[in-house]
Amino acid sequence: MVFDVNETLLDLSTLDPVFADLFGDPHSRREWFASLLHWSTVTTLTGSFVDFTRLAGHCLDQLATRREIALDAGQRQRVFDAVATLAPHDDVRPALARLRAAGFTLTALTNSAQSTVDAQFANAGLDAAFDNVLSVESAGCYKPHPAAYGVALKALDATPESLRLIACHDWDVTGALRAGLKAAFVARGDGSLNAAGERPDIVGHGLADVAERIIAADQRA
Repeated sequence: MVFDVNETLLDLSTLDPVFADLFGDPHSRREWFASLLHWSTVTTLTGSFVDFTRLAGHCLDQLATRREIALDAGQRQRVFDAVATLAPHDDVRPALARLRAAGFTLTALTNSAQSTVDAQFANAGLDAAFDNVLSVESAGCYKPHPAAYGVALKALDATPESLRLIACHDWDVTGALRAGLKAAFVARGDGSLNAAGERPDIVGHGLADVAERIIAADQRA
């Protein structure tokens, strides 16, 4: 099993109070993260890789410019400190334990820098739950580019069809499926799948539901 990290495992809504304090609007966190995903795609498509942390800083500065707010170094650092200490969703630990007990190998694959995800998992107490914690940075591109999923294939010495990506982002699910992996969609938030993308064989409301569906599918295979 290969897990996406941001929003799938870690709850970004815990950043909302920080963004509300800095920008006067908790929804500004979503605008910032959407911009970060947008620019990660732009850098991948144009072949000009920029470290995810640097990219996050650029998107934060752009948001401040749009809001006509001047952030000082301490205010910017508050955001990055909060990112490093994100809490997992409530359903994460039980679902991981259930999959581990069923015999699955657990790997995390994130667009975040390796140093960031290492700090996040150490703080959240998730590092011991995973056999591998991987960043796409060695591929020089971001998910959903096929080469990004290749990081997991190489680390696990696995074939695409032997791995299943678990994510709450429909674009990530589509990227994995089109790269030859299996996938499962965790319907967090509005829980919708864009019809322009692919629909995986497993869709569940929350990670616990997805874990049970994966185990059931494995038993039928």
